[in-house]
Amino acid sequence: MLPLDVIAIEQEARRLRAIEIQRIEGLIWARLQVFAHSLASRIRSATAEIGSVLRPLFSSHHGTDRVRHCD
Repeated sequence: MLPLDVIAIEQEARRLRAIEIQRIEGLIWARLQVFAHSLASRIRSATAEIGSVLRPLFSSHHGTDRVRHCD
C-alpha cells in the first residue's frame, strides 16, 4: 500500500476548489449582466410609456384650458 501524501492532497483540493469558485463567480456575473440589461430595457420601456401618457397632461396646446394673466 502506498503512503498518502495528505498535504499534497489538501493543496490540490484547495486549488481545485478555488478554480471551481472562480468558475461559479463567472457564471453569476454573466447572469447578473443579462438580468441588469433586461431590467434596464424594461425600465426604459416603462418610462417611455409613462411619458407618452403624461405628455398630454403637461402640453401647452390646450387652447381652452389656458389661464390668462392680466397685467
